[in-house]
Amino acid sequence: MRVTQGCFSFLPDLSDEQIKLQVGYAMSKV
Repeated sequence: MRVTQGCFSFLPDLSDEQIKLQVGYAMSKV
């Protein structure tokens, strides 16, 4: 899965687990 939106646009393809971690981190920063 390629993420192309917002602050994740620069990241390579991520696994589902990595996506969950990234989303959790982003939400904690809001």
